[in-house]
Amino acid sequence: MIVTRAPLRIPLGGGGTDFPSYYLKYGGYILGFALNRYVHVVLHDTIDERVRLKYSKTEDVDSIDKLENRVAAEALKWYGVTKGVEVATFSDVPESSGLGGSSAFCVALVTALRQRLGLSLDKTEIFASAYDIERNKAGQPGGIQDQYFASYGGSWGLTLGQEVTALEVDVTGLLPRLKLVYTNTGRSDLRIATSQTKKTISSDKPMLDNLNSIKLLGMEIEELLLRGRYDEVGGMFHRHWVMKKHRESSISNPEVDRLYSLAGEKGALGGKLLGLGGGGYLLLYSNCELDGLTCLSVGLDKEGCKVVYQT
Repeated sequence: MIVTRAPLRIPLGGGGTDFPSYYLKYGGYILGFALNRYVHVVLHDTIDERVRLKYSKTEDVDSIDKLENRVAAEALKWYGVTKGVEVATFSDVPESSGLGGSSAFCVALVTALRQRLGLSLDKTEIFASAYDIERNKAGQPGGIQDQYFASYGGSWGLTLGQEVTALEVDVTGLLPRLKLVYTNTGRSDLRIATSQTKKTISSDKPMLDNLNSIKLLGMEIEELLLRGRYDEVGGMFHRHWVMKKHRESSISNPEVDRLYSLAGEKGALGGKLLGLGGGGYLLLYSNCELDGLTCLSVGLDKEGCKVVYQT
């Protein structure tokens, strides 16, 4: 039995510009960090030839192609493990939370499979494999940041083009001011990501203008961090959220807007919904406790994906 883990992630700026449809043509930028909350994967060999997968649902199949979870199916096929295996996954946060859980699962599963096969646990190889499996083989729309932070851990400014250039950014002074509030709804609709990709490919001017502005805003947030001007970051979060909502009407909803307004009344200087939108976690900036809201503390993971147990 092998147990692995990979961290979830918090984007601070530039979200959406890490889609290949955008950054390969216009250049992207992502500022963020790996969160000290994790997705764990347990990989266990079985004595029969079936494939069992346990997550929010349980699958028990005699052929890997019958798995509904295509990320798991493609990862297992990628590494030639197609029978006699059981995979279980556990997360520190609810499913579809906007924290990159699907990618953290893929990275943790890739790590476990490579450990099982005696392959290198080089993070660059894990990142590349997980990205290809999830985005290309399984056809899950999205960007590149989720697999990056899940693989490497740490806090980074990522300049995206034909290559990825990573610059470590110190976020320790910001972390005590950040809070996560769950909106009580998950985000499972990938149509937001699909719509963004289609509009970007077709050179839709409002979408490109929005993403260009989001990219510049992410760079401004990094500059504020470097200067220690943290309260101004909270205001930038609010600007980011307003811009993000203009991309698609389904990114926000009445409950998200209600919680965001309530957080502002309690003292939050700004915030934004994480992930594609539609639900999940709000990231809020506040120098005080947000009375009446259940907040999840925020910390930094510096290790990235790893094997935590093997027997």
